[in-house]
Amino acid sequence: MSSTISSAADAITSNQDLLIEILLRVPAKPLLKFKSVSKQWLSLISSSKFCLSHAHRHRDNASLTAAAILFHSGTSQNPPGGFYIIPFKNQCTKAPLFDNLNDPDVKIMQSCNGLLLCRFCDKSLSLKYFICNPTTKKVRMVSFPQVEGFVYAVNLAFNPLKSADYKIISIRRLIWVSPRFQVDIFSSKTDSWIVKVLNFTTDENIWLNSGVFCNGAIHWESGGRISLYLDVENMCLKAMPMPVRMLHAPEGSYSESNRFMGESWGHLHLAVTYMPFCLQFNIFEMAADYSDWFLKYQVNLEGLPEKNLFCETEGGNQISALCVIRSDKEEVSKVVVFVNGKAISYNLNDGTLTSLCDLEPCQKIYSHPSNYEAFNVYQYFETLSCV
Repeated sequence: MSSTISSAADAITSNQDLLIEILLRVPAKPLLKFKSVSKQWLSLISSSKFCLSHAHRHRDNASLTAAAILFHSGTSQNPPGGFYIIPFKNQCTKAPLFDNLNDPDVKIMQSCNGLLLCRFCDKSLSLKYFICNPTTKKVRMVSFPQVEGFVYAVNLAFNPLKSADYKIISIRRLIWVSPRFQVDIFSSKTDSWIVKVLNFTTDENIWLNSGVFCNGAIHWESGGRISLYLDVENMCLKAMPMPVRMLHAPEGSYSESNRFMGESWGHLHLAVTYMPFCLQFNIFEMAADYSDWFLKYQVNLEGLPEKNLFCETEGGNQISALCVIRSDKEEVSKVVVFVNGKAISYNLNDGTLTSLCDLEPCQKIYSHPSNYEAFNVYQYFETLSCV
């Protein structure tokens, strides 16, 4: 029996095409352990061609959909306590992603298809940025070119279905009065910066440090009716509309409380919550031609029997974060809602609620409206991509 198994194993390892076909079916995390099997396996699994094929295989099997939600447990009222992963199948766990930095002030700025753009303040009070792959636990510090102005915002562009390489978009502010900005681009493929790719000015209240990468472009939210997005491939800025305030607002609401922009499966979303605090919210989607936003989902959790999954507080039901998770199949799409210190998954097809996690470390910020605080959550993907 042992000789039969041995000969079968030898036959597989000697046939690289067969070996690749087998390894492509294995999820990212086990593959990291397989690298230690042999130099052949290490070289194969580490290659950019294999990483690209692996991403396509798992996208086709719908397993490139976010596996979990990642967020930082610290708030302005609760000292940083680390990063938490809320998977959709298992228990909430604290993730020691950045222990090697030994810095409590690390902040996630963006999640982009498996890679994270992060920032922290060093001992000299200078802001430092790095790229991290939480699956492989690899980190790469970002060194910016020494040119005119200062780094005002940083964004990440990465599509593992097209390339194993990523780009860092650095936006420098050049003049305080009448803001003028310069865009520099770093490519991991060439390991170098291209400076002064383009210059622009804007009078709009655009949040350039909160970019969302979708369909080859970085999108920024705005406090006005017009915002911008950057076509990374063609390196050009374009205008995009923003929904008017209180569009399709629930009856009885008097203002918006928060907006959360995000991406899932090539769809750009904008989730809007309202005042007074309630369990009703709208999810808008950007049209393919960027002509406008349309109402995709109108959600009301108030009358659901599972409402007892979270206890209403003195200040009402306070939605502090939202994240839309689409799938290639519409019937399995969901939205993760953070309400009164609990993470809840709402199935957008059958209307059922599932409790994901009790956020005990942050619970006290939900006790009163004056302590209300929204926070950002990030989609977590497993990827073999190098940083």
